[in-house]
Amino acid sequence: MGVTVTRSLPPSIARRGAPIVAALSLVAMGCAARVTARPHELAAPGLSAAAVRTIDAAVARTLAQGSPGMAVAVTWRGQVVFARGYGLADLEHHVPVTRDTVFKLASVTKQFTAAAVLLLAQDGKLALDDRLSRHVPELARAGEVTLYQLLVQTSGVPDYAEDPSGAPLKSVARTPTEMLAWIDRLTPALAFEPGTRWAYSNSNYVLLGLVVERVSGEGLGEFFARRLFAPAGLRHTAFDDPADVVPHRAAGYRRSRSDPSGFQNAAWISPTLPGPAGGLRTTIDDLARWSDALFAGRIIDTHGLARMTSAGRLNDGRTTRWGMPKDWREGLDADYGMGVFVSVARGRRRVWHSGEIDGFTAWLAHYPDDAVTIALLENSESADMDRDAIEAAVFSSLAGR
Repeated sequence: MGVTVTRSLPPSIARRGAPIVAALSLVAMGCAARVTARPHELAAPGLSAAAVRTIDAAVARTLAQGSPGMAVAVTWRGQVVFARGYGLADLEHHVPVTRDTVFKLASVTKQFTAAAVLLLAQDGKLALDDRLSRHVPELARAGEVTLYQLLVQTSGVPDYAEDPSGAPLKSVARTPTEMLAWIDRLTPALAFEPGTRWAYSNSNYVLLGLVVERVSGEGLGEFFARRLFAPAGLRHTAFDDPADVVPHRAAGYRRSRSDPSGFQNAAWISPTLPGPAGGLRTTIDDLARWSDALFAGRIIDTHGLARMTSAGRLNDGRTTRWGMPKDWREGLDADYGMGVFVSVARGRRRVWHSGEIDGFTAWLAHYPDDAVTIALLENSESADMDRDAIEAAVFSSLAGR
């Protein structure tokens, strides 16, 4: 493993959101016992008391496993029915997590980048079957790869995050041109013939971000702010920058290697490395608001949204899951669309993505047939979210409404 830039869901049972073994208790966690699961805000009315208790308990298990804090939001038909912060955003200053706490979004960023590409296609400024060489001619073998293949992760472009040579320099800021040069140095230039297999690669979305900049003539931050954040009503979402003074910014942590009952500050990674693949920051309310706006058609049109949230295809017509390595295919039980996984959970269509970066974990899911969004953010890289329990509680509460 090279640079820990931003990961989606690793294909393990825990990362599938299976119930977490709660063998650790808050009492037994030493200094972590001070990070309680008591919510720092009241929930908005909507979910049943039983559902709220289940969510509180699920979060308590995550905090006990190794996270200082967590935030949860649930919307139904565009209305917030639950939103809470738990634990601490900053251990050194004992700052609680609230709905205003700002977290790193990690790989959930990819759906924003996919939406940006689809907007430019909607504007007639590019086509998804464009060869990458039309927009990024400097990259070796770019003439063999389409934008569509980058979007659905079937391009074969290697993942720079797996490059061991980058690990010692992950704190160094890089420009998009420098990121392109890094990807261009990777060998082989293509890990497989484009369209014949599926492999998760952050490089795909860094390249797509560069395409957006070149086609739009704007910096990525400016384009996202104008075409994505403003229409969605996002007020606390931006590409992260350590130079920014960000009110309510959470610190990122990991369980202490020397003391299993404590925490350490997470390793620092420049947000310019993940960039369009995982460099956004946001709040729990903004994240849920984004999902609702996307599925309400306020960002891209119906055709674009359908393409984004449909299973990607290999050259032979099979969906992307059949090009995945066996452990990914069996662990995920999902296809990849454009910046999102698409699957069926408990008989419901689910469009989702997870993300993990140094010090932070994120998960966002939308259930289009139920008009439900669930958003989860935590400021740790060391604890699994009990997504199954939270999801089950939400739908048990909303059943019959």
